[in-house]
Amino acid sequence: MSLLQSNIPGAAASHDRGRKTERGHHIRVFIAAAASFIFLAAIGIYGASYYMLPLDQRPYSEKHELLKPSGSIGLKLGVLGTVLFFIIFLYALRKVIPWLGRWGTARHWMDFHVIAGISAPVVIAFHASFKFQGIAGFAFWIMLAVALSGIVGRYLYSQIPRSLTAAELSLNEWRNSELEPDGVLLAQSTFSREQLQSALRVPGKEHIRHIGPLRAVGEMITLDLGLPFRAARLRRVTCGFGGQLISIGGLFSTGNEEVEQIIRVVRKNVQLSKRVLFLDQTQRVFHLWHVIHRPFSYAFAILAIIHIVVVSGLGFISFGLR
Repeated sequence: MSLLQSNIPGAAASHDRGRKTERGHHIRVFIAAAASFIFLAAIGIYGASYYMLPLDQRPYSEKHELLKPSGSIGLKLGVLGTVLFFIIFLYALRKVIPWLGRWGTARHWMDFHVIAGISAPVVIAFHASFKFQGIAGFAFWIMLAVALSGIVGRYLYSQIPRSLTAAELSLNEWRNSELEPDGVLLAQSTFSREQLQSALRVPGKEHIRHIGPLRAVGEMITLDLGLPFRAARLRRVTCGFGGQLISIGGLFSTGNEEVEQIIRVVRKNVQLSKRVLFLDQTQRVFHLWHVIHRPFSYAFAILAIIHIVVVSGLGFISFGLR
């Protein structure tokens, strides 16, 4: 047995462990996102009748003592918002605290960073009972800007392989994999060459080289949003009116495994080609995003700390006067 052959079982075991790790991470991310959505939806449904009242009528609501910023629920929401605030900054701290850095990969941390970053502004909005005034209000709008920019950053991060070589290797490895995408597309007789060329179409290298980074990101997003509709167009070729109704115009699977395999090959080819073509532009925008995102994050942190200190101080004074 050669050295290469002897290493195959170990490589396979390592690959299986990696898949299990990723599967476990995806489950944890789903649970965290679902729990966040359910909790925020529950607060929103319970407090809707209160939050929709004019400010001068809220003190007469039976929920006022619970949902006002200093109420029993409102105060706990403020504490939860503060906890989420610290979780958000763990992503940056993992780079300087060694034992944090050993827990998961940067991408794993980024996923929870994004969930906390999206949830925190909503929790803070409920805590403030949608009264955005003074330092707290200014901090909220900065936090909202940070959250929105974080969503953009997560998208950019998912589009960037470690290098152009890595991206090209991923594309070449996939094209040489057991799926044999070129063979699948050439052997099939379901779709014409023109239909496949339309579905596989991506911008040319010269076009991408001569457009600005922000426009490049816009075209990437347009390409991603258009992929389901390209797949739908291919599905509609193969099914009649009834099949189009069942698949909602081709947006969902028709159940034809041959067609779905071709669509998977098309989608994978477009996604990997896109990453190779847009790599340079994506890296530029990601660098620009860091320049903007970090100062906003630090500004929010300072304003949030000032708000907490002021509110805590006023509460202590009030308690002392009693």
